[in-house]
Amino acid sequence: MSDVTRRISRWKAKFSPDIAAQTTSRIFADMTERYEAAVVALSSMETQTKQVLDASGIDTMYIVFYLDFARQLFRLSHGRSISGPTLAREAQVLLEKWQSRGLRPDVLAAIRTDVFNVPAREP
Repeated sequence: MSDVTRRISRWKAKFSPDIAAQTTSRIFADMTERYEAAVVALSSMETQTKQVLDASGIDTMYIVFYLDFARQLFRLSHGRSISGPTLAREAQVLLEKWQSRGLRPDVLAAIRTDVFNVPAREP
């Protein structure tokens, strides 16, 4: 392992607030567009999930847990390259995780299929 002071001096030589500001200013417009699109998609997903929960008669106290399940599934499916059987398998793992925490499996499955259009995993 190299000397600590040498590591620090090399890092200071590589990193410059001016360079970081220039890089950020070049990509800021693209970052903003991608962030806005992600927030719109997330908000839409949460609204659809709340509609499923409302139709299922879920008590208000448990809504946050179902939304956490939906957000985790959103993270898996949004902007990632996994889909098809792999996504179905990962969604099933999430469903079982939240079912073991006391949530209703029929409601979790409804969120998975109605909101995310992910079919049940093939046996």
